[in-house]
Order: sequence, then structure tokens, then C-alpha cells
Amino acid sequence: MKRDKDGAEAGAPDVPAGSPSPQQDGEDLRDISVLVADRDPGVTAHIAAQLRERGAHPVGQAVDEAEFLQALRSRPDAWHVALWHEGLEPDPVLRQGLLQTWQREFPATATVLTTDTLNASSALLALRGGAVDIVRRHASGDELASVVRRACDTHRTRRAPAGHTEAPRLLVVGAHPDDCEIGAGGIIHRRVRDGWQVSMLAMSHGSWGGEPGQRAHEAQEAAASLGAASFHLEDFPDGHITDETETVQAIERVVHEVDPDVVLVHSVRDTHQDHRAVHRATLVAARRVPRVGCYQSPSATADFTPNRFIGLREEDVEAKLAAIARHASQATTRPYLDVGLIRATARYWGRFTNDKFAEPLEIMRYTAEIERSLV
Repeated sequence: MKRDKDGAEAGAPDVPAGSPSPQQDGEDLRDISVLVADRDPGVTAHIAAQLRERGAHPVGQAVDEAEFLQALRSRPDAWHVALWHEGLEPDPVLRQGLLQTWQREFPATATVLTTDTLNASSALLALRGGAVDIVRRHASGDELASVVRRACDTHRTRRAPAGHTEAPRLLVVGAHPDDCEIGAGGIIHRRVRDGWQVSMLAMSHGSWGGEPGQRAHEAQEAAASLGAASFHLEDFPDGHITDETETVQAIERVVHEVDPDVVLVHSVRDTHQDHRAVHRATLVAARRVPRVGCYQSPSATADFTPNRFIGLREEDVEAKLAAIARHASQATTRPYLDVGLIRATARYWGRFTNDKFAEPLEIMRYTAEIERSLV
């Protein structure tokens, strides 16, 4: 077994004798144990040193999957956080399977995927695999420490016992001013009725579909009619929204402000380029949110495959129709906003529930450790 620069066995739960260095600046990790796994021994040692300097103790090291698993299995409850580099398993499908397996086998440990390049593809795989977070392997020591602390706190919260009294928080993200209402208006109204705090975010003013000022006003009125606690509006170019850093950061700001338990967004199985871009950007921005789902837009393809159906009552459907009607510049000119069609669609999906109506979701991430019932 390999040894680090201080002589400790790689992957061993114990570190050299002596207390970790006192924390001077940045994140304090003195109550957190971390296992670092990377195919490059130099990178492994560097990350471990950075975390030790910030108080993490013990910090174990591994340079392959065998050492990593040996350390976890020898003391399965000893490690708060495991940093695991994606290069240890190059095949994305196998990597996702490993993350899911470790989530079940080592429930006490929060897994953070380290990556060379932080992008939508890596974030999506980490999210689907059950990783708590994702971070660049060459990030600064302060950034690594911040991610470790946040992952540890998030994992503890998710595994907390039942009895939470705080109202759940839902954030619904759409590319255009009316997307949230069309795709999830019934869910929004139902959750507000259930006592949730619901926020809505539109990424553009929808200038291709009408006058931007009017559309913004319509969106604010529609959100208020559904009972949303807050409505956020960005001004990215309609028809040219990307999933680049600027878009991700804009969504991240709202995620940070709202601190949602659940995020809903467009499906990637959609013919509209803005919808697909917002989907990808949201997955990155919401990578620390425990539950993420995708709603059905009128432009969703036949590949849209819902695996959860939220039952609606008559009043929820009526509230959805009323909110869509607030978008007067769209409601009378878009065939897909026909009242009969919307009602019939909700009635169709209702067959999968015990309710008369329903809205479908593709669940991208669902953390079962949360005891309260969420989307």
C-alpha cells in the first residue's frame, strides 16, 4: 500500500501522530474526516495537504478503487466526506453505477466527485449517481474546503430524522415568462396550497413572443395569482440562451437565495434550444439540491419519459388556466395554450394517480433520506 509524504498508509483512517494545523483562514474543517482518491498520487497528496491545513482530521489517501474501498469498508462510519476523481473510472455509465452503489453501501459518507473540467455532463452524471457535489480537482484549497464543509452539512441534513417543521421550498425554472405556468402551474398551486414556499424564475423576457415589458408584467401577475412567494426574472436573449457559465451563475444566485428542497425545470427531451440550455444550466446550478425534476413543455418530444405524477384537484387546474390567461399576449395566439387541450392533458396524466388530474415529471435526482414528503 502506498504511503503519503508523512508516512501514513494510503487510505488508512489514521494520520500521523500530532494534531492538525490550527485553522487560520478559510473554511474550518476540524470536525470533518475526509478520504481523497485520485489516480495521480501527487494530486492526491496535494488535496490531502490542503484539507489538513484547514483542520480536516483524519485525511486518508487512495490512488485506485481498491484502496478507496478498503478504506471505506474497514471503517464505514469513519469518513464524513469522500473526494473521488472521475478518472478512476473513465466509463461514464460504470462511474454512475459506482456512485449509486457507494451511496447505498456507505450511507454515512458524502461522496463528492472531482473533475478536471466542471461542465453540464459531469454535473448530470454526479447528480444521477447520487454524489452530493462536484468540484474541480485543481480548485484552490479554500474552494475545496468550502465544498467539503458544504457536502458534509448537506449530507447530515438529508439524513436527519423526521420531525422537520420548516415549510418545504420549491423553485421552478423556465426559459421564458410563461414556461413555469405551462409546465408546472398545477404543481405550483397545489404546493402553495400545501403550505410550501414556492419561487419561480424565468431566464428571459420572451422578446421573440411579444413586447418584453408586457411579458414581464404578465409573468409577475401570473406568479402572484398562483401564490408564489417570489418571482425572479433574468434578461438573457430569447432564442439564444446558452448553458455557459453566465447562465449557470444567474441560476445559482437564485438557488442560493431560495435554498430550495426541490427544483423543477424543462426536460432535455425538448425541441426548443432555450429549454435544453436552461435544463443543462440548471442541473449544474442545482447540483447541491436534494431533489430535481423536469416538467413537460409543449415542445417536449415523444422521448419525454415521466416517472412521477403529481395529482391535482380541479382547483389546481383552474388556477393553472387562470395563470396562463394572465399571459394575454400569448394565450390567444398559441395553439398549445388551448384550454381544452391543457385540461385534457392533465386529465390524461391523472390516470397514473388517484386524482382526476395530474402533471408529469422526469425525476433526475431524488434523495430518499429526506423524511418529509416532497415532489
